[in-house]
Amino acid sequence: MSEFDDVPRSEVTHSCDVLVVGGGNAGMNAAISARQEGASVLVMEKADPARSGSIGGGVDHFMAYLETGPEWDTREGYLDWVGKVARGAVNVQVQDAIFCRGGRDEMMERFAHVGSPLQQPDGSFYRTQSYGQPGPYWINFNGKHLKLNLYREAHRLGAKMLSHVVVPGLLKAGGRVAGAVGFHLKTGDFHVALAKTVILSTGNTNRIYLNPTPFRFNTWQCPADTGAAQAYGLEIGAALANMEYMRWTVVPKGFSAAGLNALTGMGGKLVNAKGEDFLPRYHPLGDRAPRHVLVDAVYTELKDGRGPVYIDCRHLPPEGLGHLRDLLGWDKDTLPDFLMQKGTDLTREPLEVMFSEGMQSGPAEVCGSGLMIDERCATTIPGLFAAGDCADQTRCVHLSSAGGSRAGHQAGAEAAGTIMAPVDRGGVAELKEHTYRPLSLKTGTSSVELEDKVARVMWKYVGPLREEVGLKRGLAELDELNGEFAGVRAADLHELMRCHELGTMCTVARVSAAASLERRETRFGPYFKRQDYPETDDQFCGQMVVEKRGEGLAVNFRPLSYEAPAL
Repeated sequence: MSEFDDVPRSEVTHSCDVLVVGGGNAGMNAAISARQEGASVLVMEKADPARSGSIGGGVDHFMAYLETGPEWDTREGYLDWVGKVARGAVNVQVQDAIFCRGGRDEMMERFAHVGSPLQQPDGSFYRTQSYGQPGPYWINFNGKHLKLNLYREAHRLGAKMLSHVVVPGLLKAGGRVAGAVGFHLKTGDFHVALAKTVILSTGNTNRIYLNPTPFRFNTWQCPADTGAAQAYGLEIGAALANMEYMRWTVVPKGFSAAGLNALTGMGGKLVNAKGEDFLPRYHPLGDRAPRHVLVDAVYTELKDGRGPVYIDCRHLPPEGLGHLRDLLGWDKDTLPDFLMQKGTDLTREPLEVMFSEGMQSGPAEVCGSGLMIDERCATTIPGLFAAGDCADQTRCVHLSSAGGSRAGHQAGAEAAGTIMAPVDRGGVAELKEHTYRPLSLKTGTSSVELEDKVARVMWKYVGPLREEVGLKRGLAELDELNGEFAGVRAADLHELMRCHELGTMCTVARVSAAASLERRETRFGPYFKRQDYPETDDQFCGQMVVEKRGEGLAVNFRPLSYEAPAL
């Protein structure tokens, strides 16, 4: 029996208009906007919300059109590019509503207001081009403390923060979402948060595939993001979309640090062992091709024996190299620290790179995967909203921010006209028993052991190369592993958190495999490659939508239109 099993746990009940689950970039923007609507707000975050989430250590880029004159730099040009670069996964109407019709301007004003302006000190914008863009949509800016500044603003406006609380499930009453439950990582106390509306913003799903290094937490994006919103939203009936895509990137060999956008955006070149600038063989835009093309090219060069592969910045002018040095530090300290400890000077030598670990996430910088949202950031469950990397249309900083804000405004306004429904106490008791059950087991499997098994199955059957027989085998093995979850034991509260992270990863893995089986084509290169259906087929130009049906999963196809009148 665990040493914590007999520790008395207090039950604490909270009540608010808007509950935000996940205190990252989207969550903080949601809290700010909900408070601006006059709603009472509670943020539940399993870390410290001042520095949690994917941009907790900083960020260096924000995507936007600025209406400077060229066609590509207009709303229409931006939406046209969005529809092309993410065709078959992006809902252009949702993008337009969230970002173009007010979200872009609101975020630019908000960032400046909190102390992280997008402009350079002289008032200009430093813009770069990469990832298939028709022009320099990326705005480079010093977002080193953006997350902290957003947290301070939300706190100043009166949003309440409940930190170090892990959420293992949502509450529902009368067909609506009614709140969430959680346990405190340090005290073990059980928290019940009752709310009129709920916003989920817990990020994408990492640690779900084998890591190319021995370190499971050496991930490109935040390793604490493990699909909580997706799993718990699915459990209460919400629809998920774009869940079949495996996203990966190019990183320094042996270390999954962010920085590829800065390196390629500033003009860095990927070269193979022969010194060949090989990207033009894969795409007309060369090193500024979409991210999935860069990944596929590096993967192919290494697989075909033309590695190692490097990124070379030595040809950049001194002023470009100087800006690059600053830029790498704005987007977290990890890559500059890595270069310093390796003794690598980008002005004198190339940097060896490889492909990163996989994650379950969206296929492009302009759309994500997860809870399917509409123009209001509302899910298919009344009262439940979603934003950030856990939603199907709001990945990357510009959309995560704008989506979080729109969700906050909409949830805050809806809460004003909503009466809080009474929650079934029996349901709360069931969730409480489920929450602490791993602590009560005297023997059982460790979460680490089962997590390794899930990652191996995902890489083997639901990874870079997929086909029908393998997907069916993978889905069967994932179903078996999901059955083993009931026997996972926790020795302390930290391991209890890992158990619940494992549970959400198991759910996301099964959803991804089920959706992959139904998409009979290849789309976005290595992000979804079917060996038995190697061509892109516009019969599948749309989303695989997954919902829970009893103990099983139902997958339905939802077509998306990109005809000009749809804009």
